[in-house]
Amino acid sequence: MKTNDKKRTISLADTTLLITKAGGRCSYNHEHEYCNKVLSDGRVNLGERAHIVGVSGPRAKVPFNGNKNGYDNLMWLCRDHHKIIDHPTNLEKYTVNILHEMKSRHENRIMTGRYPYYGTAQSLHDFSVLSCLFEFINIHTLYSCAASYPVIHLDFFDVSDMCYHFRNDNPGDLPLRDPIFKRAFLNFERTHERLSIHLNPNSAIKEDKISYCYTWPYSLFGENLVFNYLASVERLINLIEQRFPQILHQEVYEPFPDVGI
Repeated sequence: MKTNDKKRTISLADTTLLITKAGGRCSYNHEHEYCNKVLSDGRVNLGERAHIVGVSGPRAKVPFNGNKNGYDNLMWLCRDHHKIIDHPTNLEKYTVNILHEMKSRHENRIMTGRYPYYGTAQSLHDFSVLSCLFEFINIHTLYSCAASYPVIHLDFFDVSDMCYHFRNDNPGDLPLRDPIFKRAFLNFERTHERLSIHLNPNSAIKEDKISYCYTWPYSLFGENLVFNYLASVERLINLIEQRFPQILHQEVYEPFPDVGI
């Protein structure tokens, strides 16, 4: 039976079903672009229930038989992607069929385990560890600090110290518990350590005190170590982007923040 109900009352049962099937993550995925942000940890919900066929707004004129406020007509989205799909200029791009496909694709990934559910103890542990660690290590400089070899930025040498202190202050937190994350992180640490050992200070090193960069004598062996390190960084960051993308946007701790005069 076709409903003309203009109310936006969504039941708790439909909301719970929606979040559970979405794995607590944003369902947006379109043309190889994925959001996958964690929007629920079982206690706090940061996502939004988006109507596929609007009650009175976007796509509301599309024929729909059933309850527009029910699970079948809803998507679990982050605030940004909710605004994007509902923007007047995007209504031809994000049609009802496209949105249903998005929802189905995302929920199928959750159901088949291709996205680990954030509410598991394993995922909660790994997210907590990585979030804490990368509050003190700038994840965005892990690649660039060594990518210009034989020029190496000083940030490169802070990583091993931070990981060492983190292990000592938080015994049992490392290695990570997810097997894929565990292997990726251990490989990252291993390649970083090998490159660090190779980059021993000596009189041939040129120091630029303005850019905080050091220039080592070039060697093919060193280049191979850099390549292995950069590949491990890319693998780790790709995993974090897929599972815990909010870590990439969190602020890095600044012990001496700039204070305006």
